[in-house]
Amino acid sequence: MQFRGKQVVAASGAVAAAIALAACSSSSSSSSSAPASAAASTPAASATTSASASTASGTISGAGSTFQTNFQQGAISAFKSVDSGITVNYNPVGSGTGRDDLAANTVLYAGSDSPIPSKDASQFKKTVLYFPVQIGPIAIAYNVSGVTDLKLDATVLAGIFSGKITTWNDPAITALNPGVTLPSTPIVPVRRVDSSGDTFIFTSFLSATNPTWSSGPAYGTTVNWPSVSSELTANGNPAMVDTCHSTPGCIAYVGASVESTALVDGLGEVELENASGSFVQPNQTTINAAVTAGATSNGSPAVRTPMSIHNAGRC
Repeated sequence: MQFRGKQVVAASGAVAAAIALAACSSSSSSSSSAPASAAASTPAASATTSASASTASGTISGAGSTFQTNFQQGAISAFKSVDSGITVNYNPVGSGTGRDDLAANTVLYAGSDSPIPSKDASQFKKTVLYFPVQIGPIAIAYNVSGVTDLKLDATVLAGIFSGKITTWNDPAITALNPGVTLPSTPIVPVRRVDSSGDTFIFTSFLSATNPTWSSGPAYGTTVNWPSVSSELTANGNPAMVDTCHSTPGCIAYVGASVESTALVDGLGEVELENASGSFVQPNQTTINAAVTAGATSNGSPAVRTPMSIHNAGRC
């Protein structure tokens, strides 16, 4: 999906492909007869292997993206049906914390909605491998009484999260919503306080579509957000939904993993303007179009892949 001037993966937010990250040593293999002390030296791993998968046992721990929670749980269940001797745990603590845990060697793999930032690369002492695992959108949720249809564009979104647009009946918003009665309710932008792949996707979208944002906060799993007196923060996707649900005037970016919860809770879902001037929400058609556009976007910062990363002596 192309927004004016630049192609970004976006459908009423942005689309990310999820990644599994793995960091492996240069050792290409290891015998099952290795001393027990060698396995114990790797904090994240207690699994031992033999030539037969049926005799494998131990525990593999992972952590990271909340967006990937459902996928990871499904993958763990499927793995368990093949090899019941190995226990796999995944802790959805957010992409940034998952990458930190991987770098610290306290987990074997991490789920992340963005690649490792270049400034953090030196923390990883082993080769990092990226494994794309899924694709999903983020959506823009809102809580405005009496408003069931709301259209916004990238300029307005950047203005809201910069504190330049502060009420729901601001002329910039009413111009996009003719015939809709918008209240003078103050806008309460809600953003993630933790290091988040959803923040990476959302700020990548703003950077790719708004020059002022690009030259200011730019994009990342954490950014230097503009000072907005009315803003609230939340840790993790479920808290983003809960905070928006309990806050009249709220607007928040949320991952696909909680989109249905947001709608059930009565939150609205913004329609975003695309390059052709149409306003779209995330659905199968618009997501597929966004992914196709992203595949040909020549590295636009909004085109990213959530992943799993593994940090072990061998993979």
